This record gives sequence, structure tokens and C-alpha cells, in this order.
Amino acid sequence: MTNDNRPKSSENLMRRLKILLAAFIFSSCSMVETYDGPIIDVHMHAFGYDRYGLPVPPNPSTQIIPAASSDQEVIELTLKEIDRLNIEQAWISGPLENVKVWKERSPNKFMGGLYYHPRNPLPELDKVKNNFQEGTIGVFGELGLAYGGLTPNDSVLQPYFELAEANGIPVGIHMALGEPNLSLTWAPKFRVACVNPLIIEELVIKYPKLKIYLMHAGWPFLDETKAIMCMFDNVYADLSLINWLMPDNEFQNYVRGLTNMDGVECDLTKRLMYGSDQMVWPDAMELSINNIQKISFLSKEQKADIFYNNAKRFLSR
Repeated sequence: MTNDNRPKSSENLMRRLKILLAAFIFSSCSMVETYDGPIIDVHMHAFGYDRYGLPVPPNPSTQIIPAASSDQEVIELTLKEIDRLNIEQAWISGPLENVKVWKERSPNKFMGGLYYHPRNPLPELDKVKNNFQEGTIGVFGELGLAYGGLTPNDSVLQPYFELAEANGIPVGIHMALGEPNLSLTWAPKFRVACVNPLIIEELVIKYPKLKIYLMHAGWPFLDETKAIMCMFDNVYADLSLINWLMPDNEFQNYVRGLTNMDGVECDLTKRLMYGSDQMVWPDAMELSINNIQKISFLSKEQKADIFYNNAKRFLSR
């Protein structure tokens, strides 16, 4: 029922206010710039479909259960998403036999990575050299050193870092917390201090030409990550896992902290790289991309750097 006694001027005012509100909402949404070019994923895994047990658990963020019921299906579903999302190349790591199969399936899309985990010790150095020379391995990472109680300064690792520096091989080291209580369960040697980015300082000094990137951008050590990256301009970081497993506000606050460097000679948007940390959940790729795309305080140019340019430069340095 309408009120016919309401002044026309009041109706006009309300109409104008609605138009202004709609215009404000539209302009606010349109302020989010998105990137539509090719993408390089610097952090993906070549895992078997049953890596985390059977039945395969759902994606912890989306609760979507993976469709793959075999290792080959994981590869095919991953490649399908890679093509759909315009991912030019993905740097994959996992058991060496898995990496070889993925690499053989799509040699141009995949760059193989040397993987370390307590359940997956490093191969002998000669084997690593051979796989690098054959083109199976092009990056050392993910190195989950802390899970096995290792630090970048341990003597057993130095020959691998020497090989990487001499051949310009990028080295990606896990730098973030893991699930709660892991030191009391399956990784008794894990220590929080070993994923504090400051722990790589001696490594950077010892191997000044080594290409190092902090996986997961050192979360939650924001100040320490900024400190080590601002002190050493050959240290990069990837925004993997935290870009789809974390709540939006936590992820965006962390990225804002890394990129809000006004007045400081340290533009980290030139050294942050995109990674999905896709394990057995292909839907994590689109989710992780979208969660960067919707960050309003990053420009289209900055997103282009994160999604593509920085990784291209890092690899070619």
C-alpha cells in the first residue's frame, strides 16, 4: 500500500539516494583490478592420489572431495585446471618417481623439483646431478627441512646448495608453521624456530648467488620475512597455501604487511610469486588465484608481477 500523501520531492530524494548508493557500490567493486595474462605456479606437488589416506579427505577449505581415484587421474585433472586457468608452467615437487611421471606426461607444463620430507629423504647428490642434467629437475623445493629437524646450515645440505648456486637452480624452503601439535605427533624434530625466515641469513651470506625463495612467505613471521627480504635482494617468497587455506582477512592482512612499504627502498611486490601448493585438491588452484585477484589494494601491474613477471625474472637471473 502506498502513501499518496507523501511529497513528490521526498520520492525524488529517495530515488537519487538509491542511484548514488548503487553507483558507489559499483565503483567500489570496479576498483578491484584483475590480471588476465599467463601464470607461473612456483609451488605445486606431484603426489599420489592417496597421499593423505583413503578415502581421500576433502579440501580442508572448500570441503570438496577430489574426483581422482588413481595417480594418473590426479595428473590429468591437474593439467585440465592448468590449461583452464592459463597456467604456463608449474614447478612440481614430490617423490622423484612421481616427478618423472608428471614431467614425462607434460614436459613443457611441468618443471620438476627436488623434494625433502622426513618420509622422503634427499637422493644422493650424484643422482640429483644426473636428474638435473637430464632435465627432470630444475628447482630444489619444496625442501621441508624443519619437519625433519634440519636447518639450512646443516653440513649434509651444503653440497646441494653448492650445486644449486653453481647452476642457477632456484631453492624453495618451507618457511611457515605446520598443523598444530605436529612436534608431538608425526614430526617430533620440528621446531618453530626452524621456520623463522631469519634462519636463512647465514645461508644467503655463504652463497650470495643462490636463488632462494621462502615458501608460504614466512607466515606468520611478517616482520622477520620483511627484514630478511629487505636485507637481501636475492631472496624471494611465494604466496602459497596461505592464499587458500587461510581466512581472507588473515591472508590479506599478511599480504598488506608485506607490500605496504611506502617510503622504504624495498618493494616486495617485485619479489612475491604465486604458488598454489596444490597437493591432491585441484580446486585449490582456482581458489588460490581468485584470493589474490580480489585483493583491492594490489594494482593490476602488481598482480602481473606476482602471477608471472617475478617468477620469470627469478628463474632467469
